[in-house]
Amino acid sequence: MTTKIVNIVVAGGNYAGLNAMRHLYATLLASPDQANKTVVNITLVDRRDGFVHYIGMTRGITEPSFGSSLWVPYSTVDWLQHPQVTIKQGTVADIQPTLVQLTNGEQLQFDYLVVALGISRFAPIGIRSSTKSEFVAELAESYAQLESAKSVVVVGGGAVGIELAADIKCDFPHKSVTLVHSRALPLPGPFKDELRHNVVDILQNSIGVEMVLGQRVIAQEPASADMADTLTDMPEHVSSTATDATLTLRGGQTLHGDWVVRCLGTRDKKSIINLPSSTQEPIFGANGIRVKDTMQIDDVAYPHIYACGDICSRDTVKLAGVAMYGAYIAAINIARTISSVSNDSPTLEESPLYPSKILLLMSKDHFIMQLGDEIWEKEKTRQYVSEDMGLQLSIDGLSLNKVPAAYSPFDLAPAF
Repeated sequence: MTTKIVNIVVAGGNYAGLNAMRHLYATLLASPDQANKTVVNITLVDRRDGFVHYIGMTRGITEPSFGSSLWVPYSTVDWLQHPQVTIKQGTVADIQPTLVQLTNGEQLQFDYLVVALGISRFAPIGIRSSTKSEFVAELAESYAQLESAKSVVVVGGGAVGIELAADIKCDFPHKSVTLVHSRALPLPGPFKDELRHNVVDILQNSIGVEMVLGQRVIAQEPASADMADTLTDMPEHVSSTATDATLTLRGGQTLHGDWVVRCLGTRDKKSIINLPSSTQEPIFGANGIRVKDTMQIDDVAYPHIYACGDICSRDTVKLAGVAMYGAYIAAINIARTISSVSNDSPTLEESPLYPSKILLLMSKDHFIMQLGDEIWEKEKTRQYVSEDMGLQLSIDGLSLNKVPAAYSPFDLAPAF
């Protein structure tokens, strides 16, 4: 009997990529149902050598001792050392219908692909490091700039800017911290103005952040590197900070900051997705790669390619938990397709559409949440708030501290 070899590539780690790896391992490598049927090789491609709990990055900057715990090296995760699992540290340069090419020229052929490359931010929220030691040094650099500053200006009132301003002011209460946002209220997205007003009240009156709303920054001297008129596929390598800077606002007002941090949106990975569409619709839409409910790319040409997490178009608000669930669905469906003993296509699982949600962690003592159209009471929200900003929950959910239990892909298991 000829042994069939199947190669799976998971492009990108963290919440989506690692949860896909976890369930592929549990259903295809650890499951006895796969014995003597198919040899499955799974390759994880990540430019970093470990998982990073991005949710905790703002506090990681203000508290480097906590920040160092956000990085979990892959070398410490037992099941990732399985002989049929390969960790390929590198940067994806190009994705084609049957291969992934890295920036060093290496090509990885695949039978199935999970695209979990996320989205990118400028440093220091975006992480340029590839190892934990580099990451710790990067945090120390940001902390030194922050610690020496008497005044801090955060530009951009999205979720990241809000949480960073709150963490800085709470950890350094004697510093002047100002949050500048171009709109009349912070927090873009499908949220109620009531929530936005509550956020402003907490920042101003409970925490002490100065708010400058409805004013766009039109000039900054000196400019930070991210303001250069150049495009980059790796904004994590470009700093969005400046020291001893003066900002000019649209209304003519000027602000000075000993340390200025710009938290202004994200960059996508559209340029590396080279998958021709078989329809008039592009593969990469306005909100990411178009996918079906099965997490397969929404194009008949690519039933073997899945996309999940921030890079896919499923959700307007990008959330770690939703990324993990989409990765679970992708892994289950790949495992079912490989494990199916009949010539018929197996029934594939579908991911539900989740209501929009946001949980803002404005320092350790202040938080607010909206789920769908409901703004939750503080005590109701408290059950989802932890001192470590969900770090241990993520480690447990991704099985970074234990070996995932084997199960059949035809029997549903907890997603995380």
